[in-house]
Amino acid sequence: MGAVVKIVKCPKCKTEILIGQDELELAASKAKRGAGLYSLAFDHEDHVVVIYIDETGNIREVEAFPLLRSEVPLFVKIDIVPIPKPREKMPSLKRLSREELAVLCHCDGSTSLREISEALGIPYGRVKAIVETLYGAGYISKLKEVVLE
Repeated sequence: MGAVVKIVKCPKCKTEILIGQDELELAASKAKRGAGLYSLAFDHEDHVVVIYIDETGNIREVEAFPLLRSEVPLFVKIDIVPIPKPREKMPSLKRLSREELAVLCHCDGSTSLREISEALGIPYGRVKAIVETLYGAGYISKLKEVVLE
């Protein structure tokens, strides 16, 4: 951890939490790329402290939540199902590369990214990046998360 930049008090136990410059810069960078906020979580004895940091590195909120313990580990696999816009509401398909068009053709509202990846023989990470680009360009209306069994 770099030099201490911020000191935050836990709302539950009043313990001070030290946030280093490296953590703060990384959180601000991730907030810029995401929804404008990034959260850092810290375990305290019987609770977790979540600190919300905005894209400028300012702390927006600090919350404490009870720590949930389970004897059985809970693992959930999640995939994404892209839901395309109706054809008449999409931008021109002529703008797309062959790879983007191939991925878009498999986006039917029920096929997951994993299934698209397997069908096209394209790595999952590449399919995910293409779908995110298509979403940003207005070809896909929604990215629905689904739990895999």
